[in-house]
Formats: sequence, C-alpha cells, structure tokens
Amino acid sequence: MNPKAITFDFWGTLFTEGPDFSAKVMPARYEALLDACAEAGHPAEEAEVREAYRQAALAFEEAWRAGEVMTTFDRVARIFALLGVPYDPGLVALTARRLEETSLLAELQPLPGLEAIKTLARKYPLAIVSDTGVTPGRLLREHLRRAGLLEAFQAFSFSDETGFVKPKPEAFHKALEELGVEAQEALHVGDLPHTDIKGAFAAGYPWAVQYVGFRHENGQVQPTRVIRSHEELLSLL
Repeated sequence: MNPKAITFDFWGTLFTEGPDFSAKVMPARYEALLDACAEAGHPAEEAEVREAYRQAALAFEEAWRAGEVMTTFDRVARIFALLGVPYDPGLVALTARRLEETSLLAELQPLPGLEAIKTLARKYPLAIVSDTGVTPGRLLREHLRRAGLLEAFQAFSFSDETGFVKPKPEAFHKALEELGVEAQEALHVGDLPHTDIKGAFAAGYPWAVQYVGFRHENGQVQPTRVIRSHEELLSLL
C-alpha cells in the first residue's frame, strides 16, 4: 500500500461512547425531552419519553441502513409525534440542539492505537468520513479538539453536513475533494464492512483496511487488511 492520503471512520474506529454515556448523556437527553413536552403544554411521563426515544432510534437505524440521512431535527419531530406533542418547528429545533449538546457531558473513549494518528498526520493528509447520529459533525470536531487530534485532520465529511451516508461514494468524495486527492490514491480505515469497506471500494479506493480494535463484523466485501490497533498502520505503510 502506497497511499497519498488516508481517510478514517470516527465511531468504532477512532472513538466509542465509553462508560459515561449511559450515566450522563442519556438522562440529560430524556430530561431535555421532558422539558420540551412541558414547554409545549403537553407533559409526558419519563417512561413514555424513553419509549418514544427508543422508537425514533429504530427509525434512525432503518433510515441509515437504507442510505438515508435522518437529522436530529427529524428524530425529535418523530418523538414529538409519538408523544402527541403539537408540531412546533421552533421547539423541535431548540430541542434538537439541546439533545446534540448533551454529548459534551461525557468524554469519548479512545480506541487502541489512536496515538498513531499524530504520527501518520506528519506524513499523510488525513480526513474523516463518518456517519453521524444525535451528535453532529460540529460536536465531533469538539471531541477531537478535546483529544488533541483536531489539527491532525485536514478534511471532514460528516453525513449531517454533506447529506450523504456511507457506503455512498459521495460521502468519501467530499473528503477527498477537500484534500485534493483522487480516490485511487487513497486508503480508508473503518470498522464496518457494509459501509466502510464496501463504500471505499465503490468510491474508487484501491485499499480499505478494516479496524477491529472495537468490534469485528464480517461482511461480503473483503478488506485489504485487518488491524486491531492503528499502530499496525505504521508498519503496513
């Protein structure tokens, strides 16, 4: 492998949510939704909010697997509909923003070998190509800043900003255009075969490395290599 640039997935490749997420972030999200219901004059019970949140999360998963972007605004609008809260776009937007901001309440957990990113950045232009959920790209940048890694990346393609989810080639091409590199000159690193590996090859990459330091999923498309730590990239390259 002799790439001119490297793109990375974010979730499950660089970071995961970590132990504080369930303890700090989720209660804050439920609280934000309960407050919004009260503001709308339609109070709800926490159990109802939790169930509506769960159903909206399933809808997000379905949309993602269908290659569609479901924004946090869309998710909150669905939650309100499930709870019978009257539709108010201003309140939906405000609540969506509140849900997004909760992600900053917990530090993300770095995955094995993350310290190699700074070493790679000294030799290669790096970019992130990532699908986003409730936490949008602007806040993923903040998490990178907190980890001291924001400056290591020269380009970003987050689905909430581009409108494209992996494995759509456009998701990858957006980042490559910012880097000024052709797909046939790039390497992608990600954990999911059906989005990262399949998508990178579909976008024209000659190399796609599957990262299994967090989880190992099998897929129909075989990666160029499999690594358990980003440190392994240093020797591969």
